[in-house]
Amino acid sequence: MAADAAARGFQDNEVWVWLLPNARTRARVERRTYRSQVKRIFVSRKSGWTTREGTGTALWFPPGTEKMRLSESLAEAAAFMPEGLTRMGKARRLEAAMNSHKPNEPHWYLSLLSVEPDSQGKGHGSALIKPGLEAADRQGTGAYLETQRESNIGFYENFGFELTGKIWIDDEIPLWLMWRPPQP
Repeated sequence: MAADAAARGFQDNEVWVWLLPNARTRARVERRTYRSQVKRIFVSRKSGWTTREGTGTALWFPPGTEKMRLSESLAEAAAFMPEGLTRMGKARRLEAAMNSHKPNEPHWYLSLLSVEPDSQGKGHGSALIKPGLEAADRQGTGAYLETQRESNIGFYENFGFELTGKIWIDDEIPLWLMWRPPQP
């Protein structure tokens, strides 16, 4: 349910459109990808949250848990197949660019925050982001994210994130990098 809401919320996401231009293919691959991620990556880390209604999800990597086990990497790749096979080069370049800009210090990494379109603007995103931020605060660590939409920057700034940079993927897709320093 939460993974399906995430897929609906990211259906028009610029990175996904760039990776998989066909809307039907994209919807199918996104649904499989988020279902796999929730089940095989974030449940075991106890770092995924959803709304009671299942209208969205927030998926976080706690400090030191971003490196995936082989089984997790294979499950993530399998969810992308076969439709994404021709797009693997783009996906690798995206991942490499994102990884090269992540902070070196321990942090909670917001991998995904998505709310289905009909539920956006109703406070679900705010409710979903808070558990990860509270966990970071309890541990005295920072939090980090990338956003594909400049319009999201203000939302994240409301939670203490600061814009630290902007990168381009293949000179086509911008990503804004944001850091939230450890909170007292």
